[in-house]
Amino acid sequence: MADACPVLSPEQMRDEVLSAGLDPAPPPKADFVSVVHQRTDLTLCGATVGTFEGGDARKAIGLIRNQQMIAHRYRGADIAVTPKAQEELPGCSAGATPPVDGQP
Repeated sequence: MADACPVLSPEQMRDEVLSAGLDPAPPPKADFVSVVHQRTDLTLCGATVGTFEGGDARKAIGLIRNQQMIAHRYRGADIAVTPKAQEELPGCSAGATPPVDGQP
């Protein structure tokens, strides 16, 4: 076990990186926003955060549609807005992509 690599604490890792003369930049804001968006979507839809499995497809469609409408109406985005979720999503299990036809 003497040849195993040590597991460093975050502070030790920071010290090692700085002592090597490296100055790592923080991750881009877009990465942070993406993770927050995914976590929010998973939580609100009732899916498992670690695996993205399960959850309510109708809630997912509603969340996506809401963001698209905001982007279209208030940000001037030229995008198609996902149609409203049907009461019954034929052929859809939790987490599956429902059929999309037409515009809202």
